[in-house]
Amino acid sequence: MRHEISGLRLAPNWTSAAAALEGILEFLGQPLPRHAVMGLTGHAWHSCLGTKGEVTALPSGVADLDWEAMVGRYARTGFRWERFGGELPVEGPWEEMREAAIAWAVGHLEAGRPLIGWDFHLHEHGIVYGYDRARGGFLVHDMLTEELGPFVLWDVWPTSVGKLELFAPVEAVEPDAVESLGQALQTALDCFDGRDGPDDGQPRGTAALDAWADALDGETEVDRAGNAYVLVVLQAARMDGAAFLADVANAVPELSTPLLEAEGAIREQVKALAPLITLFPFPSGGHGNVNNAGLRRAAAMALRRAAKHERDAASGIRGALELLGE
Repeated sequence: MRHEISGLRLAPNWTSAAAALEGILEFLGQPLPRHAVMGLTGHAWHSCLGTKGEVTALPSGVADLDWEAMVGRYARTGFRWERFGGELPVEGPWEEMREAAIAWAVGHLEAGRPLIGWDFHLHEHGIVYGYDRARGGFLVHDMLTEELGPFVLWDVWPTSVGKLELFAPVEAVEPDAVESLGQALQTALDCFDGRDGPDDGQPRGTAALDAWADALDGETEVDRAGNAYVLVVLQAARMDGAAFLADVANAVPELSTPLLEAEGAIREQVKALAPLITLFPFPSGGHGNVNNAGLRRAAAMALRRAAKHERDAASGIRGALELLGE
């Protein structure tokens, strides 16, 4: 038996979860622009310096956050979401949890609900838009679907990363606009403070930028490909964040002064990051540049400037929240 929901597409976005979310919202008839999706959900503000052992700036940091909290954050986009998620035991077995996840997904797909899912063709998010029970797998739109096709075997999902993440839009809701705005701005501050992921020792928030600079200033091994990837994801996310702040400032004039200050600070942060995209281009990572002491020092200085601008932005957002609460 094969079941397929047609008419879905993955939106262009370096943050793949937001790309899947935007694509599903468009399919459901309640589209939002990319910067609104990023700002409302907090994806615009996430930072985690993925670190394992003696290696830092790993690509895993991009998706290392509190996914349970995303159920509430995604509701700000106009739909109530349900999640099936969690980490699988390192030693296994995985069959029982995998089968439960598949049954959960199939039920939503048969009800006409496309899913945001994780870790199909690669360690990114995509849209699950169907399944083929005879072949034993999902039909997925993700970054590699054009090259590899949409089919992903259930037997190889998830990969050795061992994380199950599925989100389903259950019903349309009408969130209070002012409440959602306040929550979104508070989420930005939480992200800057490093409170959007587990307390596992990995640097998060603005402190992640400081730790990244310290690593480049020292002799810590910086993952070449991960360093380049995290930079492009971070810069693109902050560009959307700046656009979101500008939109809110325009929509709520009484908040415009602090929010436009915050927007300006984020745009300065984006400028500070721009030379690093040239030094460490994705996907090559700049080959030997990440091991060049002089270039590492220059990159560290740029990251510290970026961190300063982010703290300035946090001050503006905090001021806007104070006005909103009056």
